[in-house]
Amino acid sequence: MTLQTEDVADATPRETPSPVRFLDAAARAGLGGAATLVLRLERIGASARGRLADVIDEAMERELAARGAASPGIGSSSDADAALSDQLFRARQVGVRRVCLALGPLRAAASTSGAMEAEDSRTLLFWAKATRDRPVELVLDEGDEKTGAYVAPVPLSTALAAARGSASRGSTRTATTTPTPTPTPTPTEMTPTATDRQIAGASIATDETWRSFTLALSAARGPQSLAAFEKLFTQSYVPLCHAIEGGLADPRAVHARDEFRATFVRMYVEACPTFAATGKRPKMVFDAPDLAARMARLHGARTVHLLLASGMRFDLGACVKEELTARLGATAALTDETLLWSALPTTTERQLDCLARGADALRGPFSSDHELEPVRGRTAEAIRRVKIGSRDVYKLDLGDAKIREAGPGAHGAIRKVAQSLADAIAKHAKSLPPRTLLFVFGDHGFAIDAAGVASSGGAAPEEVLAPAFAFLMGEVH
Repeated sequence: MTLQTEDVADATPRETPSPVRFLDAAARAGLGGAATLVLRLERIGASARGRLADVIDEAMERELAARGAASPGIGSSSDADAALSDQLFRARQVGVRRVCLALGPLRAAASTSGAMEAEDSRTLLFWAKATRDRPVELVLDEGDEKTGAYVAPVPLSTALAAARGSASRGSTRTATTTPTPTPTPTPTEMTPTATDRQIAGASIATDETWRSFTLALSAARGPQSLAAFEKLFTQSYVPLCHAIEGGLADPRAVHARDEFRATFVRMYVEACPTFAATGKRPKMVFDAPDLAARMARLHGARTVHLLLASGMRFDLGACVKEELTARLGATAALTDETLLWSALPTTTERQLDCLARGADALRGPFSSDHELEPVRGRTAEAIRRVKIGSRDVYKLDLGDAKIREAGPGAHGAIRKVAQSLADAIAKHAKSLPPRTLLFVFGDHGFAIDAAGVASSGGAAPEEVLAPAFAFLMGEVH
């Protein structure tokens, strides 16, 4: 597998090739062009069956990192469209203007029936649709023109009725026609949304979709790329935790969660102290100002407004984002979302220290042995301006205070707390001038114990990874 950029001028006018096409190996070897990044995956074996999206994503992240591109802006995103947008943005920063995904023979990754798995089919359809409005191409092996693929699902009742009708008529042609295909859903349209999975603990426990989360976590072995880990966190770990916190007691699910959590804690406790020395680290909470400034330049914002929501963990943040989107309506547009990693210990005081001193704060031990007492009562509902280093940051303690006040009912309080946060942030956002980039981010998350009580300060994934998202204010739709 190689990834390359080429600057080759072709003076001979020629017809622009289709962005989705089938070519033999020799023709694929000649792919390239001015500022084109060609991602070649020639050897696709049976291990890629059902996980072609992960194979492509991991290869892309490895090659982007090798060429000095920034780390993922939307790591482990559950939204394939947003993840591709982020990869294209980072590719442009290193001089790439077009991406060509060139896949070798897919037959080894097909099922025994000779067709691609449904998940892999959706991945290829996603890339094909992306060529409509993105600078991407999809090139497949000419031998795969006849390889089967799943396109659009039909209701089970329709499928069964068609099968029964065909059987009852024998060889006589039935008047029943194949249902008109509906527009092919994207991967996010064919599965529950990330927010649905994170807040619907009861439905997860009853419809047993938690089994797929359990299997995904159990299968995670060996080194993981940052993008792959964040995807496991958002798509499997968080919803499984939510199901368990909501009452799911299956020992397999609990074991998968606990094992994944323990492995992460051990890894992060060892890795965090090395970040300052090696410079190799994920996007952290103290990177928020720089990330927001970069987003502002990208979207043509005039000013940046940093709003820190204390104690806003990932699933709480997903609910807040959803509520805010509804409240702000056409007065703002959601432009970006990402994950930020908290420094250890995962307390508000530690993150404020890092925001003030940057990476230098990681070079020595954190001297304070106590966490700032959160603001309580009506004062917690106010968004306060605080000076952190040379920057003004607006801080909201409401979420942290409400979760602590919930006591053993922390899990059940998440949706209500999200609504309260969204009310306060929406009111504040509407006072901002047009073309302001409102960057909302959490400083750390929290874990919920068997008694239902929330706590922070540890190294569990839900305490370390915090959400961040940006809205561009004004009538921008």
